[in-house]
Amino acid sequence: MLLIAGFGIWFILKEFFPEILTDSYFVIPVFFYLLGLIFIYVFNHTSLENPQKVVNVYMLLRMIKIFISAAIIFIYWIVDKEDIRSFAIVFVVFYVINMIWETYIYMRMEMYFKYKGDQNKPPRERIDQ
Repeated sequence: MLLIAGFGIWFILKEFFPEILTDSYFVIPVFFYLLGLIFIYVFNHTSLENPQKVVNVYMLLRMIKIFISAAIIFIYWIVDKEDIRSFAIVFVVFYVINMIWETYIYMRMEMYFKYKGDQNKPPRERIDQ
């Protein structure tokens, strides 16, 4: 999804907002794609038996993403001060799209886990009086 969005946003920026398009645009979608792969790996290795631990891992990953994103923007600011505004605008747009997508995916994942948990419960017996 992020690679498709990356190409789509690149095309929109190239056609309609060429002044915002930066030379290092490709770094942004690749960054979010790699973070997504890392997060999938971490969730695959997280025990789903303890829901509190899953929530903690989810929140930890969100905080890590915030700090790494801030570090990327800071490093880019140090390297290319003239183009930081364009880079930061595009980065924030990607960040918001990524957060919306992740929230949707994690909500679906949580609903699936709840559904699977309900399937494993024994049915309640009907009491006729």
